[in-house]
Amino acid sequence: MNNKRPQEMNILVIDDEEKICDLIKIFLESTFEFHSVITAPSAIQAMQKILNQEFDLLIIDQILPGKLGVEFIEQIKSNLKFNSMKIILISGYLQQEDVLTAIQYGVKNIVVKPFTRQQLVSQVSEVLKIPIDGDLSF
Repeated sequence: MNNKRPQEMNILVIDDEEKICDLIKIFLESTFEFHSVITAPSAIQAMQKILNQEFDLLIIDQILPGKLGVEFIEQIKSNLKFNSMKIILISGYLQQEDVLTAIQYGVKNIVVKPFTRQQLVSQVSEVLKIPIDGDLSF
């Protein structure tokens, strides 16, 4: 069970498309009062941020520069310090083997692009075990 309030949580969004990062940030900040929603355009920059700050949730795109999202998840989950980190995988295109790999590493939440605010927020609410207050229409 999650003992933190949203105001104490940090989220990291990893996607090389700046507009997607901005959209996710808007969706999350308009629904939850997170301490911070930070973005990174690549797995390399995301890892630097993970090493320097604690995150309660990673939202990772499958197609990243130089590395697939599932490869980055494998890298994170193979490190004992980060292997319990909560992750949502997002993608416009996923092959069955990518889905199976993500599940093998404990990722149960996958959001397919294009997604709605309601779809994303519902997944974040489920993963972080925080209730959604109010209307999700936007």
